[in-house]
Amino acid sequence: MSMPTLDTETVDRIISIIRRDLMLGEDAKIDVETNLFGSDFDLDSLDALLLIQSLEAEFGFKMASESFGPDVFESVASLARFVISRSVVPSRSQKT
Repeated sequence: MSMPTLDTETVDRIISIIRRDLMLGEDAKIDVETNLFGSDFDLDSLDALLLIQSLEAEFGFKMASESFGPDVFESVASLARFVISRSVVPSRSQKT
C-alpha cells in the first residue's frame, strides 16, 4: 500500500489543531517533521485522544481508539498521512 501524498493545506489544518488542542502559542515551532511523542510538546495518551477527536470532527472520519497506535503520532507527517488516508472531507481548495 502506498503512502498518501501530503498536501500543505491538510498539514496546516493539522498544525492549527495541534496548536489549539495542546494550547501552544504561535511561537512554538511546528512543521511536518516535528516529532510529537518524546518532543518538546510531551504528547501523552490523553493529548493523542483529544487530537484524534478533533481531527475526526475536522476531517470527517471516525476511528476506534484501538485502530491507531503510537506510530500514527510519530510526527506531524505521520499524523497527516493517517488523516489523509481516512478523511472524507475534501480540502478547502477542492470544495466548490
